[in-house]
Parts: sequence; structure tokens; C-alpha cells
Amino acid sequence: MPKHTKKRSTIKRKHRRMKKHAEENKVKALDSKQLAKEYGPYNIRKRAED
Repeated sequence: MPKHTKKRSTIKRKHRRMKKHAEENKVKALDSKQLAKEYGPYNIRKRAED
């Protein structure tokens, strides 16, 4: 007897959702990098390493 598998439409929906989240995360990562550059001199951890 074949094992039940998810329908293709469900998988497509999941992939779309994953892709959307990945794009949002890329944008967030860029924003945080930019903020880190701007606030670099004020960063306590960074100053401790120098």
C-alpha cells in the first residue's frame, strides 16, 4: 500500500511561503548590517575587542 504523501498544491504553497520569508530575512539582514555600521562606534562589545 502506498504511503500517503502531501498534495502538490500544499508543497507549492509551502515553498512560496519559505521563499517569501527568505526574501524578508535578506532585507532584515541588510538593515541590521547597515545599522551595525552606523552604530559601530557606540557598540560596547566591539570596543572591548579593540
